[in-house]
Amino acid sequence: MGRKIPATLIACGIAATIFPAAAWAQGFQTEPMLPIPILPVAPNAPVAPGTYGNVPLDRGLTVVDRPRPEIDPLGVRMGGFFLFPSLELDEAYNDNIAATQTGKLSDFITIVQPTLNLRSNFGQNMLNLSAGGAFSFYADHTSFNSKDGFGAADGRIDVDATHDIHGGLRIERTHEDPGNPNVPGGINEPIRLTAYNATAGFAQTKLRIGYSADVTARREEYDAVTLVGGGTLPQSDRNNNAYEGAVRAYYEFVPNYQAFIRGAYNVRNYDHAAIGSFIRDSKGYRADIGARIDLTGVTFAEFYVGYISQNYKVSSFGTISGLDAGANLVWNVTQLTSITLKGLRTIEDAAAANAVNSPGFLHSTIGLSLDHELLRDLLVNATAAYSSDKYEGVSRTDKYYDFGGGMKYFLNRHLYLGANYYYERRNSTGSAAVNPYSRNIFLVRVSTQL
Repeated sequence: MGRKIPATLIACGIAATIFPAAAWAQGFQTEPMLPIPILPVAPNAPVAPGTYGNVPLDRGLTVVDRPRPEIDPLGVRMGGFFLFPSLELDEAYNDNIAATQTGKLSDFITIVQPTLNLRSNFGQNMLNLSAGGAFSFYADHTSFNSKDGFGAADGRIDVDATHDIHGGLRIERTHEDPGNPNVPGGINEPIRLTAYNATAGFAQTKLRIGYSADVTARREEYDAVTLVGGGTLPQSDRNNNAYEGAVRAYYEFVPNYQAFIRGAYNVRNYDHAAIGSFIRDSKGYRADIGARIDLTGVTFAEFYVGYISQNYKVSSFGTISGLDAGANLVWNVTQLTSITLKGLRTIEDAAAANAVNSPGFLHSTIGLSLDHELLRDLLVNATAAYSSDKYEGVSRTDKYYDFGGGMKYFLNRHLYLGANYYYERRNSTGSAAVNPYSRNIFLVRVSTQL
């Protein structure tokens, strides 16, 4: 499976926002190419003229997600809910859409992305509904066109002031483009898949001692893909069911200084094996100890270290294991500048078509972003990320280097403009290495929202 394997559901949402250039190749729901803007907290009341630009940077926020009452969308009140609709139009240029070393194919891509988000505004409890799509149209290579969409619901029942039951459902139709580690060469279109995801949990919060327990179930179904020159490559061996249970407990020594332990256990079951390979069923776990600290109210960090392991049913595949470590550090240098450093490790299953003799790989990644509020209505940013995929059972290590930058300009609370540039490069070493590639992606966008 790609870089969003079910066994890493705890971290996959984080990963998509840390490393935007690599994540874009896997679906429409990640920055930079097809961003879903961060929703404001409903309701947003119009700001008094005298307070424009005077909203301080609150605890736990960066300059990107801080409230901007004079330009944040107000939404449409619907009883106890607020509806936030948006429509984005992007025009992109990718100079290597097939992610090849030679014979590069370039193209202009038009992306239309409508989104509806319904947020509850109850005194207690919560219910959110979301739906959206991303429709990509290639000017010349129309076989790469895609029609993605999703529907989601999540909610929380407040048992009392410190305990809650929470959960969510999500169905999405998405795709994997060339450049994804599990997409083989020689294909004539992206690999399309449908995913079903359900989560449920219970948590104790707002006390000196807290805990949470969560379970997740996910189903993925992949479509066959056409090959350059004719024929198809089946992908049904990647169809799978995955289940995960996770627990976390913390102790707050003093206000804003918290230590925690957490663990997770997962089971991955595939429908069948690929021809000429073995089924990739496995069981795995991760266990970590870490800390969450708030240094100054606007500078905060979470970091952890532990062990991660995935044991495959077929003995010849063996076990992938190693150090588990990660961090999320936000340093608000000033009220106008934020620096974010994030990193994590996961174990991903390898697609048989792309690594026949390997069950999977240990994925390590670290990313750095700089965001600056040049003007109250103009944000600029720069990002850099490094990832390493070390395969088990074969001599192959892939390394990814991503760099980029962009800007976002708010004309008013209903309209904003944006532009981004990203560079991505993959190097691959070892006797089972795949071809390296590099590409440049340029994007301009216009988005309207209520």
